[in-house]
Amino acid sequence: MDIIDKKIATHLQNNAQITHREIGIEIDLPTSTVNDRVRHLIKNRTITQIIKVNPIKAKLVILAYISVLIDWSKSKENFGLAVKNIPEVIECHSVTGDWSYLLKVRARDNAHLEDIISNQIKAFPGVTRSETIFVMDTVKETTELPLDIAD
Repeated sequence: MDIIDKKIATHLQNNAQITHREIGIEIDLPTSTVNDRVRHLIKNRTITQIIKVNPIKAKLVILAYISVLIDWSKSKENFGLAVKNIPEVIECHSVTGDWSYLLKVRARDNAHLEDIISNQIKAFPGVTRSETIFVMDTVKETTELPLDIAD
């Protein structure tokens, strides 16, 4: 990404509904150039376009982080592939330290979360332990990356 791409991406992160014409005015480029650059950024997967649904409106009010420990000697399956089939798991990270994975999970209520943990996550071969942390309040949550446009 060059500095112009970063400026365009920053504008799109701040306001996904901004027009290419408005971006062009802000960074002093013709609309056609902004169009071409956005098309290229999408084509090479530098940027993606997504719609973020408010989890409260979707009635997924419980947010929890679940640390999972896997005994790999007891499992020949791929945990990462398995959790891709659990729609309530919205993030899965292989991590360092005492745990194998860290999951970000959304659920309707505590019973729904318990079902996900007991019947899907802990049912995976080799899961020896898990720890669940409930989120009480979200202070900051963003998908925006800090693109340094001074480069």
